[in-house]
Amino acid sequence: MTLDRKLTKLDSEKLHPILQSTLEQQWDISLPVTGNSMQPLWMHNRDSVVLTSCDPYTLKKGDVVLYRRATGQIVLHRIVKVNEESYDLCGDAQVDIERGLPKQQVLAVMTSFTRNGRQYSNKQLSYVLYSVLWHLLRPARRVVRNGYRRWRRLTA
Repeated sequence: MTLDRKLTKLDSEKLHPILQSTLEQQWDISLPVTGNSMQPLWMHNRDSVVLTSCDPYTLKKGDVVLYRRATGQIVLHRIVKVNEESYDLCGDAQVDIERGLPKQQVLAVMTSFTRNGRQYSNKQLSYVLYSVLWHLLRPARRVVRNGYRRWRRLTA
Protein backbone atom coordinates (compact mmCIF):
# COMPACT_ATOMS: atom_id res chain seq x y z
CA MET A 1 0.00 0.00 0.00
CA THR A 2 1.37 3.42 -0.92
CA LEU A 3 0.25 6.70 0.49
CA ASP A 4 -0.19 9.66 -1.79
CA ARG A 5 1.52 12.55 -0.10
CA LYS A 6 1.64 16.14 -1.13
CA LEU A 7 4.75 18.21 -0.75
CA THR A 8 4.72 21.91 -0.18
CA LYS A 9 7.62 24.31 -0.02
CA LEU A 10 7.29 26.86 2.76
CA ASP A 11 8.50 30.36 2.07
CA SER A 12 8.99 32.89 4.86
CA GLU A 13 5.39 34.09 4.66
CA LYS A 14 4.02 30.58 5.26
CA LEU A 15 6.71 29.56 7.75
CA HIS A 16 6.45 32.58 10.04
CA PRO A 17 3.01 31.81 11.56
CA ILE A 18 4.02 28.17 12.17
CA LEU A 19 7.22 29.24 13.92
CA GLN A 20 5.40 31.91 15.93
CA SER A 21 2.68 29.55 17.09
CA THR A 22 5.15 26.80 18.04
CA LEU A 23 7.35 29.21 20.00
CA GLU A 24 4.35 30.74 21.78
CA GLN A 25 3.50 27.23 23.04
CA GLN A 26 6.99 27.12 24.61
CA TRP A 27 8.25 24.44 22.24
CA ASP A 28 11.85 24.46 21.08
CA ILE A 29 12.35 24.19 17.33
CA SER A 30 15.11 22.39 15.46
CA LEU A 31 15.73 23.85 12.02
CA PRO A 32 18.25 22.86 9.37
CA VAL A 33 20.74 25.56 8.48
CA THR A 34 20.10 26.83 4.97
CA GLY A 35 22.31 29.29 3.16
CA ASN A 36 25.94 30.14 3.70
CA SER A 37 25.85 33.27 5.85
CA MET A 38 26.83 31.44 9.06
CA GLN A 39 29.86 29.56 7.70
CA PRO A 40 32.38 28.35 8.73
CA LEU A 41 30.57 27.14 11.87
CA TRP A 42 27.41 25.87 10.17
CA MET A 43 27.15 24.42 6.70
CA HIS A 44 24.11 24.55 4.41
CA ASN A 45 21.89 21.45 4.80
CA ARG A 46 24.48 19.69 6.97
CA ASP A 47 23.93 21.29 10.36
CA SER A 48 20.91 22.33 12.41
CA VAL A 49 20.12 24.74 15.24
CA VAL A 50 17.74 24.50 18.18
CA LEU A 51 15.78 27.69 18.78
CA THR A 52 13.76 28.71 21.80
CA SER A 53 11.42 31.60 22.51
CA CYS A 54 12.99 34.59 24.21
CA ASP A 55 12.38 38.08 25.46
CA PRO A 56 13.73 40.09 22.53
CA TYR A 57 14.68 42.93 24.88
CA THR A 58 17.13 40.91 27.00
CA LEU A 59 19.49 39.50 24.36
CA LYS A 60 23.19 40.26 24.35
CA LYS A 61 26.06 40.68 21.94
CA GLY A 62 27.09 37.31 20.54
CA ASP A 63 23.63 35.70 20.74
CA VAL A 64 22.50 34.01 17.51
CA VAL A 65 18.89 34.89 16.78
CA LEU A 66 16.21 34.03 14.29
CA TYR A 67 14.51 37.20 13.11
CA ARG A 68 12.19 38.51 10.46
CA ARG A 69 13.33 41.29 8.19
CA ALA A 70 10.94 44.01 7.04
CA THR A 71 10.82 42.16 3.69
CA GLY A 72 9.39 39.09 5.48
CA GLN A 73 12.57 37.04 5.04
CA ILE A 74 13.48 34.91 8.06
CA VAL A 75 17.19 35.00 8.90
CA LEU A 76 19.59 33.49 11.43
CA HIS A 77 22.48 35.83 12.34
CA ARG A 78 24.60 36.88 15.29
CA ILE A 79 24.03 40.06 17.32
CA VAL A 80 27.13 42.25 17.03
CA LYS A 81 25.78 45.32 18.84
CA VAL A 82 22.91 45.99 21.22
CA ASN A 83 21.24 49.38 20.83
CA GLU A 84 18.43 50.83 22.96
CA GLU A 85 15.59 49.75 20.64
CA SER A 86 17.38 47.69 18.01
CA TYR A 87 20.15 45.23 17.22
CA ASP A 88 22.97 45.25 14.70
CA LEU A 89 23.47 41.78 13.24
CA CYS A 90 25.90 40.00 10.97
CA GLY A 91 26.28 36.50 9.57
CA ASP A 92 29.54 34.79 10.46
CA ALA A 93 30.51 34.60 6.77
CA GLN A 94 29.66 38.23 6.16
CA VAL A 95 31.44 41.51 6.72
CA ASP A 96 28.56 43.96 6.25
CA ILE A 97 26.49 44.65 9.34
CA GLU A 98 22.70 44.80 9.17
CA ARG A 99 21.96 47.81 11.36
CA GLY A 100 18.90 48.85 13.29
CA LEU A 101 16.78 45.70 13.38
CA PRO A 102 13.89 46.52 15.76
CA LYS A 103 14.06 44.21 18.80
CA GLN A 104 10.45 43.09 18.39
CA GLN A 105 11.38 41.41 15.06
CA VAL A 106 13.43 38.77 16.89
CA LEU A 107 11.54 35.46 16.90
CA ALA A 108 13.88 33.12 18.83
CA VAL A 109 17.39 32.60 20.14
CA MET A 110 19.72 29.67 19.40
CA THR A 111 20.39 27.48 22.46
CA SER A 112 22.20 24.54 20.89
CA PHE A 113 23.19 23.14 17.54
CA THR A 114 24.23 20.01 15.72
CA ARG A 115 27.40 20.28 13.66
CA ASN A 116 28.59 17.32 11.62
CA GLY A 117 26.25 15.07 13.62
CA ARG A 118 27.55 16.19 17.02
CA GLN A 119 25.42 18.18 19.50
CA TYR A 120 26.78 21.37 21.11
CA SER A 121 25.36 23.85 23.61
CA ASN A 122 25.78 27.59 23.21
CA LYS A 123 27.22 27.50 26.75
CA GLN A 124 30.13 25.18 25.87
CA LEU A 125 33.54 26.79 26.22
CA SER A 126 34.62 25.83 22.69
CA TYR A 127 31.56 27.56 21.21
CA VAL A 128 31.92 30.65 23.42
CA LEU A 129 35.59 30.99 22.40
CA TYR A 130 34.69 30.59 18.72
CA SER A 131 31.98 33.25 19.05
CA VAL A 132 34.29 35.78 20.71
CA LEU A 133 37.20 35.10 18.36
CA TRP A 134 35.06 35.24 15.23
CA HIS A 135 33.57 38.57 16.34
CA LEU A 136 37.03 40.02 16.93
CA LEU A 137 38.13 38.82 13.48
CA ARG A 138 35.23 40.52 11.68
CA PRO A 139 37.45 43.21 10.13
CA ALA A 140 39.71 40.48 8.69
CA ARG A 141 36.98 37.96 7.82
CA ARG A 142 37.38 38.15 4.06
CA VAL A 143 41.02 37.12 4.31
CA VAL A 144 40.31 34.42 6.93
CA ARG A 145 37.31 33.06 5.01
CA ASN A 146 39.19 32.90 1.71
CA GLY A 147 42.11 31.14 3.40
CA TYR A 148 39.72 28.66 5.01
CA ARG A 149 38.08 27.91 1.66
CA ARG A 150 41.45 27.31 0.00
CA TRP A 151 42.51 25.03 2.85
CA ARG A 152 39.22 23.05 2.56
CA ARG A 153 39.75 22.58 -1.20
CA LEU A 154 43.29 21.35 -0.64
CA THR A 155 42.31 18.89 2.10
CA ALA A 156 39.10 17.58 0.46
